[in-house]
Amino acid sequence: AAELGNYAEYSGAPNEEEVLQYARVVIDCATTDPDGRKRALLIGGGIANFTDVAATFNGIIRALREKETRLKASRMHIYVRRGGPNYQTGLARMRALGEELGVPLEVYGPEATMTGICKRAIDCIMLPDA
Repeated sequence: AAELGNYAEYSGAPNEEEVLQYARVVIDCATTDPDGRKRALLIGGGIANFTDVAATFNGIIRALREKETRLKASRMHIYVRRGGPNYQTGLARMRALGEELGVPLEVYGPEATMTGICKRAIDCIMLPDA
């Protein structure tokens, strides 16, 4: 529990600008005071009913691009999981972003479980570098 930085949620079909502002704050918190250890950022959750996944991911993608230097300095590994309206488009954009930024970024759809993804993130930050 001492290693858990934050839990935050967005729901209710926020627009791109609202998600951008929100994601900036979360990323700033997650990347504060790099200490040389790997960190993990989980983006996602359940299967949305009416939130346009591609639209909300646009705001997150903009924030991740802005914070690229901070993400790299804090050795951030990003895990994305989402389902819902337009999720395939959103996930494809996230995959492309990982390649663009050169930040470790794994993308999953609704077929993956959050518990499985959380285990991957924990293993990532707990295991020493190879």
